[in-house]
Amino acid sequence: MSSIVSSPGISARPSSGSPWVLSFLLFLPVIALYGAHFIPATNGALGTGFLQYDQPYYMAIARKYFDDGGLSFIYGLPFSPDPATPRIYFQPLTFALGVLEYTSGADPGLIFVLAEFVLGIVCCRAAVELYREVIGLGGTAQRIGLVCFVWGGGFAVLAAVVHGAVSGEAIAPHLFDFDDMSQGWWLPNLGRNLVIPTEAFYHAVFLLSIVLILRRQFGGTVCCVALLSLSHPFSGLQLIAVLGAWAVAELLSRSSDRPPPWFAAALVLIGCLHVGYYLIFLPLASPEHYALQQQWTLAWTFHYWNFAASDGFVCVLALVTLAAGWRSGGPDWRQRLFLVWFAVSLALANHDLLMTPVQPLHFTRGYIWMPLFLLGAPAFIQFIEAGIRHTTVRRTSVMCILFLFLLDNAEWIGTRVAAAIRFGTHTDEVTLSPEEREVLSQLGSPELRNYLLISEDEKIGYLATVYTPLRSWSSHIFNTPYAATRRMEVSTFFAGRGEPSAWRSRPLIAVVAHSSGEAMHKRLLDEGFHDKFANERFLLLSRSRGEATANAEH
Repeated sequence: MSSIVSSPGISARPSSGSPWVLSFLLFLPVIALYGAHFIPATNGALGTGFLQYDQPYYMAIARKYFDDGGLSFIYGLPFSPDPATPRIYFQPLTFALGVLEYTSGADPGLIFVLAEFVLGIVCCRAAVELYREVIGLGGTAQRIGLVCFVWGGGFAVLAAVVHGAVSGEAIAPHLFDFDDMSQGWWLPNLGRNLVIPTEAFYHAVFLLSIVLILRRQFGGTVCCVALLSLSHPFSGLQLIAVLGAWAVAELLSRSSDRPPPWFAAALVLIGCLHVGYYLIFLPLASPEHYALQQQWTLAWTFHYWNFAASDGFVCVLALVTLAAGWRSGGPDWRQRLFLVWFAVSLALANHDLLMTPVQPLHFTRGYIWMPLFLLGAPAFIQFIEAGIRHTTVRRTSVMCILFLFLLDNAEWIGTRVAAAIRFGTHTDEVTLSPEEREVLSQLGSPELRNYLLISEDEKIGYLATVYTPLRSWSSHIFNTPYAATRRMEVSTFFAGRGEPSAWRSRPLIAVVAHSSGEAMHKRLLDEGFHDKFANERFLLLSRSRGEATANAEH
C-alpha cells in the first residue's frame, strides 16, 4: 500500500456511501450558481446559460460541424468572416455538443448547461476516485478532506482584506486580484473549474489519467492522454509533459516502480503529434489561424503573489508531509508523480521567463494546486483528526482553518449568487434582453444565411455566431482573425468613413443601435441598404450583393 495512505494518523478504512452521491453533493454549489444565473435581471435580461464571455465560443464551434446543413467531422474557424475558411479543426467535446444541438434543435445555452451538469458531476466523480485512491474515504476527517480537495482554495480573500486595510482602498473590487488578473476566472483550484463544462471535461480526463497511472493501467492512460490532446492545446500539452517527464525520470532512475518503456515512447509520439498539429500544421494550413496565434501571444503571467495567495496553504502542507517522509526514506513513486506534476505545471505557468509568453495563466487552472494538496493531504488529515478527537480549543482551531481554506471559493460563488438575487445578474454573465433576443431571432432567418454580419453592437456581433448561421466581420475579441483591424473597420464604417472593398462582393446585414440616430439610418439607406427589422433598441438593414454605392468605398 502507498506510503501516502499508510502515513501515521491516516487510516485506509473502506469508503462509505455511493461515489456518485458524493459527486452530486460536491457539485451542489455549481447548481446554486447556475440557478441564480437564471433569475431575471432588473433590466429584463435573462441568463443565457453562459456565465462568462468566453463560454459562448464553444457553442459557436459546435454549430460549425453542421454549417452547411449536413454533418462534417471537421470545422472551419467560426469567427472567420470567410465562408471558405479551411476546415482543419476537431475536438471531441464540441463535436458532441454540435450533434446534440443539431438533433435536438434546443437553445445552445441550455445545451451548454446540460453539458455543465453532466460533465461537472463526472469531474467530481473523477476527483472522488483520485482522492479515494490516494487517501481513502473511511473516516470523518477523510471526508472533510475530500470537500477541501474539491472546494479548497488559498488566501486570496484574506490577502485582499489585508491589502485593503493597509492601503485604505475598498476591498470588494479587489477580492480576487491576488488569485489572478481576471477576478478568479483563471480558476486556480479544482472546484472553480467545475463551473465551466469544457474545463470540467478537461479536468475529468486529466484526473482519470492520474487515477489510471496510480493503478498501473498504462494503456488506459495513453487513451486519456490522446483524448485530452485532441481536446485542448494547453491542457493536452500539460498532461503530456507531466506524465512524460515522470515516465522518463522513473526510467532513468531505474526505480522498481518505473512504467514500461513503451509507455514513455507512446507519450513521446503523442507529444510530437500534438506539437506538430497545433504549432506547425494549423498555422501553415490557414493564414487566419497564424494570425490568431500572434494574437494569443499575451503576457498573462503567473506572479509570485498569485502563487502565494492561491497555492501557499497547500504548499506548506506539502512541505510538512514531505519533510516527515524524508526522514523515513524519501518520497515513494506516487509522491514523485505528484512532485513532477507540480514542478512541470509550475514551469509551464512561468514559461514567460524563458520565451515569449503565450498566456502562461492557462497552465494554472488548479493543475498546480491539486498535486500540492495530494502531497500535503496526510498532514492535513492528521490535523483534522487530532482536532476532532481532542479539546474544544483544538476543534475550534480546525474549524478556523477549514473556514479559511474554503473561504475563497465560498466568497467567489457567494458574491455571484448574491448579485443574481439582488440584481438578477453578475457583471461576468452573458445575458440577453428581449430586444437582443428579437434581433438574434431575425438574424437566424434562412433567407439571411449567406449574408455577412456587420454589427455596431459588439455583443450581437459575437453572439450571432452562436445563435445563427451567420458569419460576423468582427466577433470574439481574441478569436477573430485580425481582430483589432476588423473592429476598427466596423467602427470606421458606422462612423461614415467608408468600408472595406471585400464587403462589396458580399450581401450584408447591418445591426445599428437606435441611439445612433436618424442621420446614420439615412446614410445607410443612401448607400444601398434597406430596412429589414426594428425594435426599441436596434435597426436591421440589409444590402444585397452589388447594391453598394460609390460612397461606400474606401
